[in-house]
Amino acid sequence: MVDIKEIKSIEIVPYTLMTSSINAVWAFLYAIFTLILGLVPFVISPTAANSTALWFYIASIVSSPVGSFVLGVLQSFLFALIYNLLVPKLGGIKLGLEDLSEIKSIPVMPFALITSTISAIFVLIIALIVMPLVAAYIPVVSQIASSLPLNGTNITAESISSLGTFGVIGSILSIIILPITAFVIVFVINVILAALYNLVAPRVGGIKLEFAAGAENMYEILSVAPVQLALITAIIAAICGIIIGIIAVIISALYGVAIIGVMFLAGFTIGFLVGVFIAYAILALIYNFLRPKIGGIKLELQ
Repeated sequence: MVDIKEIKSIEIVPYTLMTSSINAVWAFLYAIFTLILGLVPFVISPTAANSTALWFYIASIVSSPVGSFVLGVLQSFLFALIYNLLVPKLGGIKLGLEDLSEIKSIPVMPFALITSTISAIFVLIIALIVMPLVAAYIPVVSQIASSLPLNGTNITAESISSLGTFGVIGSILSIIILPITAFVIVFVINVILAALYNLVAPRVGGIKLEFAAGAENMYEILSVAPVQLALITAIIAAICGIIIGIIAVIISALYGVAIIGVMFLAGFTIGFLVGVFIAYAILALIYNFLRPKIGGIKLELQ
């Protein structure tokens, strides 16, 4: 029997610690991978290889995980905090759980609404930081440009001044436009993803989680089934790849090079299927490895 549960809140510290730790592990694995690739030139031709690049790859084994962890802490903390603040106003993400162990469905609108709102708030925060800097920088550039000799060019002092004014106004408008754009794009994408999940899950099985009940409706995710998570996400990604590929086929056919579109179709479909399967299987394995050591993500479900 499927029981609809709403994620009323996310316990901030466990969520932040787990997601930032996963980011750090991913960065470490990527740094190891790039180091292995960096060693290839030394194997082929040691005298021609760039030792400076090799030291960079070695240093990234430490710097990349640390940087990813710090950025992950900031992003995860803000996500959980904003989510908890929005739930009383918008409602939380809802999950159709069977026996509190398998996600059989994801109600589309609650999922799309809160995730797109959080994305818009993130973009707004970034815009509020970046755009004032841009607005302050443009008049300086305009002032410097106005002091340069303009003989022999089509540039006038008036056009430079207008550019500076336009840049300031554009920066202010961006603070409004960018969050709205982010909301619309993320909303549409997540409506499609949730709808695809609801279409695929009854056929291949949904994401399987092991929960441990705690006090006050708090549930800790003890483990994630790697194969099931990887399978359903890979199939959804492959369907998206097919959609993108079909669009590429239509566009390339209009230009008389349909074969290029067919190559894109095959590449997107196979690439998304294989790449996403591997990525999410590793993600689940990392979570299952870290959970006994640092604790799992805790959700309030009602």
